[in-house]
Amino acid sequence: MDIHKPKPWRGVREFLKEIGTIVIGVLIALGAEAVVQKVHEDRLSDEAREAVRGELNVNITNLALRSLVEPCMVRQIDEIGALLDQADAGGSVPPPTNIAGPNMSGIVATQRWQAATAGGRTSLLSSEEQRAFGRVYGWLALLAGQEVDERRAWTHLRALNGVRRLSPEMIYGERIALFEARDLDRGIKHDFASAKHYANLVGVKGDAHLVMAPGSIKSAPACPSIDAPASANP
Repeated sequence: MDIHKPKPWRGVREFLKEIGTIVIGVLIALGAEAVVQKVHEDRLSDEAREAVRGELNVNITNLALRSLVEPCMVRQIDEIGALLDQADAGGSVPPPTNIAGPNMSGIVATQRWQAATAGGRTSLLSSEEQRAFGRVYGWLALLAGQEVDERRAWTHLRALNGVRRLSPEMIYGERIALFEARDLDRGIKHDFASAKHYANLVGVKGDAHLVMAPGSIKSAPACPSIDAPASANP
């Protein structure tokens, strides 16, 4: 068996040549790895960006459906206010039978945003993109919280259905609920307008194709008076 002994370097020049060859090889390997890593990160960031945009597009499209029922809610708020004024003045009032309030609520989905954040993919987006997406989700979170409070206020107002006599205490309590319902409606409209504005800045148009469940609102429903028969409520 032949054993080849390492050849000694013949001077500094040959030594530097060997070192240079090694360094260049290492740099090429590191550069190739960096390119592969960059391509991988770009793919992940693109996937995260499109997933979040898609989720926001569904949210904005779904929440826009509120505009179909919101005019009826405002009308019922006005009618309830007039009824409470009449009762407060000592006049007789017909028992309301059809106070309905919001019969839909936009569910704000955040699963894709949370998954992308938990998986570290949102950190691959630019700082400006992270702030932009976070701003939209922030407005949507405020809106979702106000919708919870709004449903609570309307639950209080629906207690008027079928009531023939209103005590001063009940009138006062219903006025508080009525004020909350009116104020929350304004707040929800403001928050939605803000969310829609900032969503548009990140390329979200609110034009998602929604698969509607049977019985879902697709057009403006009829808006009966609060003292109409309960069967008149769509």
